[in-house]
Amino acid sequence: MLCEECHENEAEVLITEVDAGGNLAERHLCKACASKKGYLLEKHKPLSQMFIELLKELGEGEDEELRCSACGMSWAEFRRLGRFGCEGCYQEFGNHVEKLISRIQGTTQHTGREAAGDQKTSPVFVEIEKKRLRQQLIKAIQQEEYEKAARIRDDLKKYEERTEGP
Repeated sequence: MLCEECHENEAEVLITEVDAGGNLAERHLCKACASKKGYLLEKHKPLSQMFIELLKELGEGEDEELRCSACGMSWAEFRRLGRFGCEGCYQEFGNHVEKLISRIQGTTQHTGREAAGDQKTSPVFVEIEKKRLRQQLIKAIQQEEYEKAARIRDDLKKYEERTEGP
């Protein structure tokens, strides 16, 4: 397959892009065109440098006057430095950073691994476990296994109490 950009070289790189609506678009490029477009990473380029470059690219056209009310850091300074000045920056720049994370990862919902000790208490685990227990409860009731259904109901109640809080 030929490169979709130059139509000369063999396509060796597959780029999959996700738009804001979640639609996928694939592009087949040669290494030269992929490199020109910034899709290929330079060897040994620090992740922090890539983050800063992406911040600069994302920030083009953004409100340069946006500032943290706590420390005074501007959005432009954050893009240049690649780190916040204080905890207030998380609130002030949250929407802008959410766009950045969405662009990097394709979503703002974490779906990767959990920290080793926190798996059973993480909100993600609890929600998955509640869903699994609800399905088991329905199945037990359909099969008229009422004692099993009662145990599952009790387990489900424990997980629901965790998410409701004190």
